[in-house]
Amino acid sequence: MKRKPNITDAFNKFAGKEVPMLEETKTMKLSHLGDYTYTEVKPANDKDPVLEAMQKTADKNGVSLRVWWPGLAGTADYRTDRVNAHIEKGTDGKWRVGPRFDIG
Repeated sequence: MKRKPNITDAFNKFAGKEVPMLEETKTMKLSHLGDYTYTEVKPANDKDPVLEAMQKTADKNGVSLRVWWPGLAGTADYRTDRVNAHIEKGTDGKWRVGPRFDIG
């Protein structure tokens, strides 16, 4: 029987690692509300070394990886073979991998 990965042991080494993110302010024109301004956030580098290392760790442990950051939309489905990691903006303005990793 295959042992379930210990997510804490496998991913805690990434907590606090910086992941540069791009923040772009955009405006949409909504016919019934007028202008709506929002900030779009995404990784600055599609090949970010921290995110790639996290993906390799997920692959090695037989799970998929889903990375969340503020404003990102996603499904609310629960999967026991997927690790959720969170990118958070610190008080210093830098984006880092958060300390929380969970299955879902």
